[in-house]
Amino acid sequence: MFAFSYDPKRVNHALFGSWYEEDIYDRLCGRLPRLAWLLKGCIPDQMRARRLVFVHVPRVAGTSITRALYGAHCVHHHSIRFYRAVDPQLCAAGRSFALLRDPFDRFASAFSFVRTGGTPTCRLSDVFVEKTRNVRSVQDYLSFLEDRPVLEMDFVMRPQSWFVCDLKTGTPLVHDLFLYGTDDAAFARYLAGYGVYRLPRLNRSQRLPLRLDDAQRDKIRKLYAADFALIDRLTRDRADNPPSAAIAAE
Repeated sequence: MFAFSYDPKRVNHALFGSWYEEDIYDRLCGRLPRLAWLLKGCIPDQMRARRLVFVHVPRVAGTSITRALYGAHCVHHHSIRFYRAVDPQLCAAGRSFALLRDPFDRFASAFSFVRTGGTPTCRLSDVFVEKTRNVRSVQDYLSFLEDRPVLEMDFVMRPQSWFVCDLKTGTPLVHDLFLYGTDDAAFARYLAGYGVYRLPRLNRSQRLPLRLDDAQRDKIRKLYAADFALIDRLTRDRADNPPSAAIAAE
């Protein structure tokens, strides 16, 4: 007897040209901004209650932060553009923030995530398990990423700037940006202001030994050039204005 295997991501791609719901909604907001309000139900009630929009950049402790702020079942990877389009009042009256990571370190984390098929609490989608089945080495992974449109990448593969910036100008649209491993004390104070004093340790990937040669590092710099530029900008701003609680991005 024929067994039908329903894969919503393949249906999404067949109908809308995007694997993930977040991308479908993001594109809708860009093309039909007057209809963006119809997606208000995608914003968790807990986010509205706190008046705090967390833009979840994958492989930067986002699952732990989301759980601490909003509870379970609120893990999504919407861009800041989505939130601003769907509920501009929330974004204007409240705050938005994101955590960024050194691009080389995040690349290593994403590579491990892909190679191991995800973590026990967050699996790599079946679509990308299949697409990356021949990825065995860093070079394989770089070849997979090169010249691939961003919407044909899993979220862990995408530039961090894609989540937090205006795509045309590269301008950060999130109020407060923090650098993972650098701004930990300031970030802890920021979360404490919202009643979060300790983060659960969730969705940690098994790190694989990774040594990058000069050619590979050059390719990573090219692939994630916008991320390096964004973090360089924040670092320069910080030299003149060290963060006490948050780093203003607008």
